[in-house]
Order: sequence, then structure tokens, then C-alpha cells
Amino acid sequence: MSTFNLEAAEAQWAAHLDKQMVAVPGSKEEGFSEIYKNAAFPEVSADTTAYDLFLQGYNMDPNANCLGHRPWDEAKGDLADYFSWRTYADTETERTALGSAMSAWVEQGLLTSRPDEKGQVDEPGMVDFSVAYWGANRPEATVVALALNAYSRCVVSLYDNYDAAVSCYILQHSKSRVLFTTSSYIPIVLRNAEKLPYLKVLVILDHPGPAALAHGEIEKEQLAREWAALHGIHVFSYKDVVNQGLASPRPHIVSRDPNHLDALCYTSGTTGLPKASRITSGNCGLGIEGLRYVVFQEKMVAISYLPLAHILERGWEMYVLRVGGSIGYYSGKVERLLEDLQILKPTAMPSVPRVLNRIAGQIEAQLEAPGLKGFLLRRAVNAKIKNYNETGAITHPFWDRLVFRKVRALLGGRINFMFTGSAPCRPDVLRLLRVALCVDVREGYGQTENCAYATFMAPHDRHLGSVGPVNPGIELRLRDCPDLGYTTSDKPYPRGEIMFRGQTVFTGYEGDEKKTAETLMEGKDGRGPWLLTGDVGQIDQYGRLQIVDRVKNLIKLAQGEYIAIERVEGLFASLPLVQQLWLYGDSYQPHLVGVCVPEPEPFAEFASRILKRSVSAADQKALEEAAADPAVNEAFLREFIKLGKRQKVGTLEQIRALKLRMEPFSPENGLMTPTLKIKRQEAAKQLKKDLDELYSHPPYDLSKVNDAKL
Repeated sequence: MSTFNLEAAEAQWAAHLDKQMVAVPGSKEEGFSEIYKNAAFPEVSADTTAYDLFLQGYNMDPNANCLGHRPWDEAKGDLADYFSWRTYADTETERTALGSAMSAWVEQGLLTSRPDEKGQVDEPGMVDFSVAYWGANRPEATVVALALNAYSRCVVSLYDNYDAAVSCYILQHSKSRVLFTTSSYIPIVLRNAEKLPYLKVLVILDHPGPAALAHGEIEKEQLAREWAALHGIHVFSYKDVVNQGLASPRPHIVSRDPNHLDALCYTSGTTGLPKASRITSGNCGLGIEGLRYVVFQEKMVAISYLPLAHILERGWEMYVLRVGGSIGYYSGKVERLLEDLQILKPTAMPSVPRVLNRIAGQIEAQLEAPGLKGFLLRRAVNAKIKNYNETGAITHPFWDRLVFRKVRALLGGRINFMFTGSAPCRPDVLRLLRVALCVDVREGYGQTENCAYATFMAPHDRHLGSVGPVNPGIELRLRDCPDLGYTTSDKPYPRGEIMFRGQTVFTGYEGDEKKTAETLMEGKDGRGPWLLTGDVGQIDQYGRLQIVDRVKNLIKLAQGEYIAIERVEGLFASLPLVQQLWLYGDSYQPHLVGVCVPEPEPFAEFASRILKRSVSAADQKALEEAAADPAVNEAFLREFIKLGKRQKVGTLEQIRALKLRMEPFSPENGLMTPTLKIKRQEAAKQLKKDLDELYSHPPYDLSKVNDAKL
């Protein structure tokens, strides 16, 4: 299909739901499966660049809303109850101004590096130098990225919660000449300025807030400028940079080379320092154009709240702009996200399993509520699930109006498409959310190394439990993992390590040829390298990919049995009582143990019931005392075991000892990455005393627990 047509695309998918991938004839090799392509759209290609993608949205309607935020309301002393919008035309003007100002800095010599230990300096050309963004989600971050696309420069994004060591490593490793950031990060940068010889300009942006300064307070920009001058670094406000560019606009400098480096995307680094994935203009083009054949949402209103440095959020925003949609940026505070949603009223929303599990857990908790409210919700959910299983319908004329309209209102009331990625999501969670939110919630799969464009559930596929077929335009195959017991000749379904090939696969890690060689494997047919994902998958009866294990995160217990620790963790984390869960096991121990951070409100109710006294969710000391109580701990563990039995997990996958703690795992205490993945090795070090205590007792007797619900 050379020209995209929505109705034709939907019909094409409908014709291939029973077999969503096709094997390339004659492609089977020893130790590998056949090569699979998307059955509906096997040969989609794109020669568009990241620069073209924005212009395509711009050309649909230059006056349409593009990027929005909640401005500061001086009268209220708080954020406004509305979104203020830049149009596509405003955004185009602003990105040209930013790019023009940077061109002027090159001409003025502002971006020439400080002398190194040999007295040598490095002077950039007009193109190909790196510019970094470090901060929360906001419109300016996207304008910066668009400006760099327009002038063939490289964008580097840092997670908002990076610490000093990692952030400075990335700035140095990427040789970033300019950093756009908020005043809160300026001290970290300037305290480490001697380690950053390439960094020459700081551009300050701040969240909306009061305009007036307190008595005796000096401007943050003035203070930063005086401090930075000591290190030969120039400081500007974002507004001043835009005005500089408006005063002297320069023509865009656009590279048409598909191999041009558009971005260095740093992985979150669960072990060691993050790696820099090289993302080219060609990678971006197919990844965004190909989504049109899968997502089917045009001119949507989307909310931006997932980390901008993550390839999932960055790619999604590019897609929204490609189809002429609008992006509203959340307030920057997670606790106000529901408020942002209700004001913005988005029509599309990305998510991750961690968030979806918590939403599903809250709905499940309400299902157990006594009285009429609980009765009605149970009736409604059961009726809709029965209807869904029979027809695939996610709406119901009676129950939606009576019950689920209020649930949808929590997300603004207009959401009609949600997707999830970054980790597997349980089928029962997706089913519950589809019927409770009346939304087409679909799961996808991808990595930084393939621009998060790998697989996506097909439209109207009601058979859950997969991440869908390989995406249009790229190829998938499996590689035998005999040491783990997975082969491509397994029956009934082939299994093995998942591999991808195609235009979206990255060119390697910047400055790390060893890791690149470990990640990319040249094919025998000479048609380009295969990306080794490290995930184990199988191809099901519908020609879809199912993630079954992780090559590197399998742990072996003392019996010699392997456990897919992250899969089991995700299953148990759906318990409504759970905020965070970390499971641990190794080859010297015969069973799994867990460390859990409870969700305060349901945990307070749970502990009150066990202790037969009131425990308040607002009383941190009372919560900590309850978490340390042996009776509460045992009762909590029993709930995990009940859930495991209902989900039919293996005996060795059950949690046999548990530690409760009220302090969450976080990037600040070193136990999580900026993408909120647990640093397993660091957790094992920091919590060694807890692990030793858990393993000092006999494992809990599973026969003492039946699978009845609370």
C-alpha cells in the first residue's frame, strides 16, 4: 500500500487477524527460526526524516494546537485550570529562532571548547554538534528537539531524576556544547564544570511560577551567569535565546542522509553507566510512518507525562505531531496528573504496565467493596467481560452509562486509545481495563535500540496475551537458546531469543564497539545486521509474538531450575496492596524471597483489620510499625501466595518469605533507574541484611494457604 488509507488499512488488518505474521519461504537456518514479516503490511518503507515528520503535521493546519501547558495564574497563586497552546506555526517560528541563535553562537566562537590538558581546543561546525536537554516534560523540550532536526544537530536527553555522576558523564561523553535545563540543575553542572570542557552555553528554563521575587532575592539567571563566567560558560534565558534568533533568522540546514545522527539516546543503566544508542534520521522515519498502519489515531490530543528521555515517549510525541495532533504537557507533579488529565481531556494516552497494574488493582479492590456499590461494579464488570469474550466489544449501552462513565471521567472522559510498553502486561489486566475504561488498550514491544518500533497488537484483536505481530516494514526471527531449554523446533510453538532487522535498528553504541558487537549480528544473506534483544519469545497460533522470558534476567535456584524473575514480579505486583515489589533468588537458595513497599491507603485498611485497631494512611510512624509487625507480614505474604495460586504460578515461583518497608525504591536512594526499573544488583547489596534475615527462617508452608480472595 503506497498511499495510506485508514479504511483500507482497517480492512487489511481484519483479513489477517487469524495469521498476523508470515514466514519468508526458504529463510530457515540451523539454530534459527524462519524470518517473519507482518502479514497485513510486509513491505512498508519510508524515506522521510525527523525533519519531514513535523512539517507533515504542520502542513495539515499551521493554526492547529500543537504544544500546550498550564500557565501560572497570578491571581490564584497556582497553575491555571486550562492549557495555553502554541500553534504549529508558533512552534515552527520558535524552532527556527532557537536554531538560528545556535548558528550565531558558532560564528561568534561561543561553542569552542576550553583547552584540554594539551592546550588543544575543539571548534564545531554549523552542524553535527550535540545539544542536551535536562528537565521535566514541557513544550520547550520538544521545540529544542525540532530545532536540532532543522539544523542537522544531535539531541541528547537526560532523565529528570539523573544524579550528578550520571548526568555529568552523559554531558561529557556526548560532548554536548549547549545544555537547556532548569535552574535547579545549574549548581550540579557548574560544580562539575572542569569535567565538561565542551559545554559552553547554559540556557535556563523554569516551570511556571510566581513572577515576583521575594525581598532581597536576586534573579536565578543573574546568579548562574556570574558563577558560570568563572568557568568560561555563557548563560542565557530561554526567552532571550528565542529573541536572539528572531532578530537574525537563518535558513534551515537539513541533512537528507538517512544515516545522519539525530540523537544519542542513553539507556537507563540498570548496571553500570548508561550506553549511548545512536539513532539516525532513517531510524526515525520508518518508525513513525509505520505506526500509521497500526495506531489509526489522527489529530488526537495526547498527554505527555512519561520521561522525555525514554525512546517510547519521544517516538510517540513525534507520531502525534506527524498526524497533526496536539500534545499537552502535564504539570510536572505526578500527584496532579489526574487533575491535568481532567483539564486537558486527552483522546490518547501512553502508559506502562506499572501504572496499568495499579489502576487495575484499584478497580479490583473496589470490586470487593460491600453494599450496593460493590454489587453494581461486580455485575457491570462481569457482564462486560462476558460480552467482551463473546464479541470483543469494549462498550455497553447500559453499564457504561450507569457505572463506567465515572471511571472514564477520571482520565478526562475522552480517552479512546491507550497503549503500553516497556514491560509485559498481564492479559487479565488488559481485559479489565478495556471493559472498565471503554478504551482500546493495546500492548507493544520495543527497545531503545530499535526506536521502540518492533511489535504492536493488531487493531480489534481480542485474543490477549501477546505483544502482537512484527511491525510493518521490519523482520523478526528467533534464535535457539539451548542452555535455557528454548529452541525454534519446540512444539507447539517455536521459542528462542527475539531478533529484529530493518530500518529502525540502531547503528550501535557511541564509543563502545564491544557492546555493539555483542548486540548486532550480521545476517548470512548480507541484508544488514540483526538486533539481539536478550528477550525470549514464542510465536503463537495467531502468528503473534509472546514474551516468555528474559535471557539475562533468568535466575537459577539451588534445585537448578530457572525462574523468569521479572515476569513473576510483574504478576505479583498487581496485588492492590502493592506499590513496589522486588523478588530475589540465587543458585545457593531453594526459594524466592521478596521485599515489598505497600500502597499506603489499602495497606492502612489491611493492617487495621489484622491488628484490630485503627491505622491511618497519613501516619507514617503507624504504617512503619504495622509493616514491622509479624502478624501483618504473614497476612501480607499469604495474599501473595493466594494470588500466585489463582494465577497458577509454579511452586518455585511463589514468594516464601517477605519483608515490608515503607520507604519506596527510588533513583534518589540508588535502588531504581530513572525509568523506574529496579537496579537488581544494587538492591542486593543495599538490602543484604534483609535478605540474610529472610533466608534465616524456613520457607512459608504453601499448604497453609488456599486461593480464596480477601
